[in-house]
Amino acid sequence: MEKVGVFICTGCGIEKLDVERLKAVSNEFGIEAKVHPFLCSSEGLELIKKDLANLDALVIAACSPRFKTAVFDFDGKYVERVNLREGVVWSHEMDVHTQELAEDYLRIGIVKAQKAQKPEPYKQEVSKDILVVGGGVAGLTAAIEIAKAGYKAIIVEKEQNLGGFAAKLYKSLPTSPPYTTLEEPVVKKLIEEAEKLGIQAFCSTTIESIRGQPGMFEVKLNQNGKTIDLKVGAIVLATGWKPYDASKLSEFGYGKIKNVVTNVEFESIAKDMGKKDVVFIQCAGQRDEKHLPYCSTVCCLVSLKQAKYVTEKGGNAFIIYKDMRTPGL
Repeated sequence: MEKVGVFICTGCGIEKLDVERLKAVSNEFGIEAKVHPFLCSSEGLELIKKDLANLDALVIAACSPRFKTAVFDFDGKYVERVNLREGVVWSHEMDVHTQELAEDYLRIGIVKAQKAQKPEPYKQEVSKDILVVGGGVAGLTAAIEIAKAGYKAIIVEKEQNLGGFAAKLYKSLPTSPPYTTLEEPVVKKLIEEAEKLGIQAFCSTTIESIRGQPGMFEVKLNQNGKTIDLKVGAIVLATGWKPYDASKLSEFGYGKIKNVVTNVEFESIAKDMGKKDVVFIQCAGQRDEKHLPYCSTVCCLVSLKQAKYVTEKGGNAFIIYKDMRTPGL
């Protein structure tokens, strides 16, 4: 540091030292020391602050650096504490050697301040890109909102195309009054919007590894044997869901009788299905102590939607249920 100031406190027993000799030590370095009986007092701090604008570093010759730490913290300035109280006058008999010890400590403090480098904040490299794992409705929605907020969104999807399970839907539930007309799956619009926003998507891709920490994640992708390395600041997990294993429901003939299918499987055949009579069995595998004890809150809505598939094609739909639960409608 080029501009170093020296401030000597004479309180708490430090006055037993020859302060004039301490000032002379400071003069050896071409620095005029300032002296105050209590540097930690408001008057003492004011004495220091008057010189702050012209200083790069300060040498505070007073008490232990473990004491009054916050008091002698001056923003943007290097501070070197010289312990004359606990390190000298409180721990040594007053004699010529004690005085020399204090003077040597002061010399060391001044040299350290002169040799010190100006403190600079540590700046970490941070990525503002965000990786979204999963390209279904949740993942696409997250990526779109990220892009709208001004950040780069990257989608990784293990399937060949975006959309997740929603891409397999024939129709979606109505979302506006009078709630009688089935709608086109929203996922198509989401994919179009993501493309317009320039969101990068890696399909047929899996994640091999993730290392690092928030702001500095290193992600290794595998796309059909090709390795892709990414650096992202955050990761959104939107990895979808799995339907209940219907093979556990042997009493309904699933897997044994050809025409017994799940709601999930029915979506894929509904579009090309002709006139059929269909029975829907509710609460299969749920609200049952042998399977799932809770209600999914989804099946009744889906069955009502799929029953409409059947009736629109001229067939008859029959729903067997305990309770018809339609949250949201």
